[in-house]
Amino acid sequence: MKIPDSILEKATIIMTSAGLRRAVIAADTLYVFEKEDSTSARRVKVDFYNDKGQYQSTLTADRGLVRQKQEAFSAWGDVVVKNDSARLESQSLNWDTKRSLITTDDFVRFERRDDVIMGYGLEADSKLENVRILRNVQGRMSNLPSTEKGLDSLEGDKSGGQAP
Repeated sequence: MKIPDSILEKATIIMTSAGLRRAVIAADTLYVFEKEDSTSARRVKVDFYNDKGQYQSTLTADRGLVRQKQEAFSAWGDVVVKNDSARLESQSLNWDTKRSLITTDDFVRFERRDDVIMGYGLEADSKLENVRILRNVQGRMSNLPSTEKGLDSLEGDKSGGQAP
């Protein structure tokens, strides 16, 4: 087992990209391994921001791993991402700042308004507007369009997001 360079309690990391705040990571305990560009977090909360520095969503998890040079973050254990209109649950998630993308191969449960969609694998933006569940998709959706043209319009709908 490697010994960390630093151990910080009740600490915060601010991740930036091109000078803009992209995430604020707060944890009960941080274990910093400087040579590996690796910071392990326990009981973590992350506020995500878009490329204009505007708040998008909040993640909570049991554990996390920050790679500041790669501008990436991974979380494990009862992971929840939520904002004022959506909620995402999984056992693990990865966040790539450069691509503004949340991903996982694990089981996910996604809720937005009265819709609940579940499946395996996910790609989503940090605001949870554009969500794609990749395999074994099932769930309950309300207010589906009744025509094929209406269903096709879901894919291009930027005001309410894409259908998962």
